[in-house]
Amino acid sequence: MNQYAKSRPFEALFQAYGKVQELEIDEEFAEHMAEVKRQYPKHQISPVEVIEVHQNEPEYFENVGANRKAPVIMIGVTNSGRTVSVPIEPTNKNGIWRPVTAFESNSHHRRRYLERRGE
Repeated sequence: MNQYAKSRPFEALFQAYGKVQELEIDEEFAEHMAEVKRQYPKHQISPVEVIEVHQNEPEYFENVGANRKAPVIMIGVTNSGRTVSVPIEPTNKNGIWRPVTAFESNSHHRRRYLERRGE
């Protein structure tokens, strides 16, 4: 068993807020993605691609680092095969989570995703 499969501290969040059944993609998120798209090449992700990642059986990890707004990061593939990382935060509705941003996964995120899937 690898180091990522052993520890899943975000499971307590899933118990408290429900597992990710649906994503709440609001105007604020769409505006944020349009803004960062102009500034950062790795953020060339559309809201539709975020939905595709969610629908394509992603993996979930603790979003580590200081001052993270989103405690969980969803990593998965789009319908075109891109690996995308989507930091998410719980809403006040059980099972509904909100993406904070999205970006093309770096090699570290891709490796974690593939290891979790046993690939």
